[in-house]
Amino acid sequence: MNIFVGHLAPTVTSDDLRTTFSTYGTVINALIMRDTIHDKPLGYGHVYLVPDENAQRAIQELNRMVLRGRPMVVRMSLDRVRKDRRLKQIPWEAPERRQGSRRTNGHGLNSQHTLFPGTKA
Repeated sequence: MNIFVGHLAPTVTSDDLRTTFSTYGTVINALIMRDTIHDKPLGYGHVYLVPDENAQRAIQELNRMVLRGRPMVVRMSLDRVRKDRRLKQIPWEAPERRQGSRRTNGHGLNSQHTLFPGTKA
């Protein structure tokens, strides 16, 4: 089971998570998420723990446990699909807001209007 671990101190490493969760079962993977540009920890991570029964027990017992001076937030990780995050998105089949002759040239004028006498936009 994939477990989300949040509110981590910047000094927490993946080995710390691995040793903390290893008493509950077999830790397949333990990751601390990091900023790709500055390589600083983002304050959360994921632990993949098997079997699932022990992972549920670990979630209940380790939630709010203090690790390196901060209480961890431990819960089951939810895999979200992009579509679920964009519930208010306009469907692709919707007609365009602007129609052919109403398009402007960026100055608020239609392409048929002239800027100065004798010139076209």
